[in-house]
Amino acid sequence: MKLGVTLSSLGSDVKEAIGNVSRTGLATIDVDAAHGPITPELSHSGRRDFLRYVGSYGLEVSALCGDFGRGFSDEGAVERLFDETEKLIGLALDLRVRIITTGIGRVPEDETGRARGRLREVLNEVGKRAENYDIHLASHVGESTPADLKKMLDSLNTQGVKVCYDPSVLIPRGLDVVSGVRELGGYIVHAYARDVLKGERGYAETVPGEGIVPFRDYVLALCEIGYTGHLVVKREAGDGGIEDAIKAREFLERIII
Repeated sequence: MKLGVTLSSLGSDVKEAIGNVSRTGLATIDVDAAHGPITPELSHSGRRDFLRYVGSYGLEVSALCGDFGRGFSDEGAVERLFDETEKLIGLALDLRVRIITTGIGRVPEDETGRARGRLREVLNEVGKRAENYDIHLASHVGESTPADLKKMLDSLNTQGVKVCYDPSVLIPRGLDVVSGVRELGGYIVHAYARDVLKGERGYAETVPGEGIVPFRDYVLALCEIGYTGHLVVKREAGDGGIEDAIKAREFLERIII
């Protein structure tokens, strides 16, 4: 299980962040492909230059983060979703990435309703497009329960849609991190190392190992389902930057080893 970090966690421009990753001892990076300089609008020469720059530090890109900003069941966004999916797949191929993480929106509860049927149709279509290139669209957990997400994935006719697992978003909803891993099983193709603390004002993100996510049991559950992908440190709060990434790596290495 390789350890990585999202570039956005380091709070600096892309090239500086890549250089800083090399100082953390982490092996892979997740790159935001929805905002910033590394998007589908990047030229082919720019893509080659970026890939060379990443390789010069001995790193690899583990996933592209491609949130579309609207649920996949939104009928007004379907054509845009298809178009953006195709563009992201092209970028992923050029950057030698096989995983695109995204939010598909909440799975509608009514299993026979129009919205759920529409979501299934869209996921089948984008999943097949990704599958044609041996790429996975990995849906974030948290918008729906693991059980509801699994039901939707079980109903699809494609292997192109999988799961990006984030334990930190389940705990505030009262959901069990470990049982969620087992529930989703082989659908999980990408996993985050994120942590949360509970305080007087609710839940707040913190450095992995300093909160209440049961990381030892979480990692063990990932191993039990045969997960061999990346475990990626992701911070969206705090200003610890590289220091927080190093703390997270040291903590996670003690668990994994």
